[in-house]
Amino acid sequence: MVLNSLNNKMKKHLVIFLFLAPLILSAQYTETINSNRPGTSHGAFSVGKNVLQFELGISQLNLNHKYLDNSSVEGNSINYNVRYGLHFESLELFLKGGFIKREIKNFTINGRFFESRDEKFFSEHKVGLKYLVFDPFKNKKWHGENLYSWKAQRRIKLTDLIPAISVFAGGDIILVDHIQYDDHFYRTKHQQYLYPDQASFSPFFGIATQNHFKGKWVVVNNISIENLVGEYSNINYLFTLTHNLTNPKWSIFAEFQHFDNQIYSDNLVKFGIANLLSKNSQIDFNVGASLKDTPTYSYFDLGFSKRFDWHKDVSPEEKERLKKLKESIKQQKKNQKSSNKSSKKLNKQNKKDSKVNKRNLRKSNKSNKSNKKKFLIF
Repeated sequence: MVLNSLNNKMKKHLVIFLFLAPLILSAQYTETINSNRPGTSHGAFSVGKNVLQFELGISQLNLNHKYLDNSSVEGNSINYNVRYGLHFESLELFLKGGFIKREIKNFTINGRFFESRDEKFFSEHKVGLKYLVFDPFKNKKWHGENLYSWKAQRRIKLTDLIPAISVFAGGDIILVDHIQYDDHFYRTKHQQYLYPDQASFSPFFGIATQNHFKGKWVVVNNISIENLVGEYSNINYLFTLTHNLTNPKWSIFAEFQHFDNQIYSDNLVKFGIANLLSKNSQIDFNVGASLKDTPTYSYFDLGFSKRFDWHKDVSPEEKERLKKLKESIKQQKKNQKSSNKSSKKLNKQNKKDSKVNKRNLRKSNKSNKSNKKKFLIF
């Protein structure tokens, strides 16, 4: 009965602890906005529980393809990334997409040649989840402050090379066929090479890593595989380097992107600057260009990020209470283990004593029978 009562109490405390555990995990929430802009890579960390964030950009783009009758594209796009932190600090829901207004020149579409044509349409959308699977900053031995040496605190350590790691997955949604496989010239190529259309919905999967160096440098790497159900899958790699300037409200960034599929491959380089307007808003400006002329590709982009912060921190008193609850559960487990061990030992001893008593009883009965026989003989 005592053991059953103890088990019931432990189960009750364990359920409470598991429900409240996300509150005492090392949070990814930051006091200031954590935007993926001005780059296009995924940072390893989420925006934080109950945080809604909008990242918007307005771009001017120019493309020209010398091998397709000098076909060209000039236009504007509005790009957006909506992020929301779910129940766990490490889990984030995101939606990325855009709207494009462009003028295409010297294009062949459905067998017809156009000297100029205007188009407006929604571009490819991505919806997915991102989850942090490893956070090295939880290890205080690796990333705790060194109060005795400013120099040691600022130098690069071997443990800085161990990144935070997250995984992200979701689906690509194609709303119209104007751009497929990230290629503005897809429909002209389709006429010549009979490439298959991209699937209207296709899953993707990727890994994001993030390193911090000397408190001012952040390195992000992304690698993902897209169009998993299509005939031509796409590999997308991003390397992003961000540096916080002496004035912490300002930062600069550089990014390299390589994507590769059998229809369109390219290498892009991007540079930009960002300014923190407040703890919940940021503006940025960046430019980029391709490293080849099939097609040439250049753009400039002005961006704005805004955070709506409904995150609630756990009070010190609540943290202390949860800590004591955790210790209590641990002690109860220890006591139960000790009690079970004692119970097993007692049962073992009782069995042993029972065997000895039975053996002694048999000996006694045997002796009594022998004495009776002797008495009868006499």
